[in-house]
Amino acid sequence: MTFQRAIAVTVGAVLMVLCQVVVAPAIAIGGVVPNFLLAYALAVALARPQGLGLALPVAMGLLFDLLGGGPIGAMALLLLLATCALRYLHRMLDNDTLFIPLGLLVVAVFVVDLLYAVLLVACGYPVPLGSALLLRGLPCALYDTVLAVAAFLAMRAILGRIDARQHELPLVR
Repeated sequence: MTFQRAIAVTVGAVLMVLCQVVVAPAIAIGGVVPNFLLAYALAVALARPQGLGLALPVAMGLLFDLLGGGPIGAMALLLLLATCALRYLHRMLDNDTLFIPLGLLVVAVFVVDLLYAVLLVACGYPVPLGSALLLRGLPCALYDTVLAVAAFLAMRAILGRIDARQHELPLVR
């Protein structure tokens, strides 16, 4: 990853952490709090799958766990697995359209949010599994899907501009 791309991804990550702390509690609907960190980590994984390291999804997952009060490491593990799977599937299925990455993104958000609800129950949260899936996992997945699609389109545009600027030929006089 080039220095400019790394700066753009880092600035985006800092903005998403601020959104998670400041904006997410204010826009919660019926106790369903959006996960800006999940949306951003998965969006960056698809916006530039060839340049993603392991640090971003793990850091974003750990920050979510620390801010959200869930089991420490659960979201970090799920984001790490999801971003690695997304990167692999994107390489395998990519056909230079928006349909494949957006489809992969929607599926990944739903899988991560539903598995996180299962992990909450497995770690001893006093909620039946069905309630955790229907009242926490599914609404969060719907909310996070909208955020992830917006983050994906924004990061794809930003990183695409950076790549285009780097490939411009200098003017010869």
